[in-house]
Amino acid sequence: MTALRRALDALYLIGGVLGGVALAAIAAIIAAQVIGRQFGATVLGADDLTAFSVAASATLPLAYAFRHGAHIRVDLIIGRLSGAPRFVMETVALTATAALAAFFAYAMLDLAFDSFEFEDVAQGSVAWKLWVPQAMVGSGVALLAICLFDDLIVHLTGGVPSYRRAAEASALERAMEEV
Repeated sequence: MTALRRALDALYLIGGVLGGVALAAIAAIIAAQVIGRQFGATVLGADDLTAFSVAASATLPLAYAFRHGAHIRVDLIIGRLSGAPRFVMETVALTATAALAAFFAYAMLDLAFDSFEFEDVAQGSVAWKLWVPQAMVGSGVALLAICLFDDLIVHLTGGVPSYRRAAEASALERAMEEV
């Protein structure tokens, strides 16, 4: 395994772990609100923090989930093709998806930079800096774009993309369970 492959896989794993941390943060915020109500206390800014954590938990682990075949793929067309037509369709699908993810990442990171530059804050009960959650969302989508370009390069060089490897592994696991 090359150093680049290990570095990319580590990067995807970090995104997955940070997504898990964001999910734990949602649980902690909700628990603090529930416990606080029992004692007549309120958690200021909890709604904003929960929303920021939801955004982070939805985007940071995208690349890790994609690498492990956890995304739902619809193979209505590609699944019926083989040989050169399948290769071309997978190339088009990976290229279009990677480009779309890269554009979304650029837009979110540009928004985060603008929010940082203009010191934009949330309009809730606490003036949270908006660039932090925007940067988390942008980073998660950027990781997905890198992951998609990674699989595109693997596909174009004749390798097996991660989503296909994960699907084949899960099919093998299902077959082993039936035996």
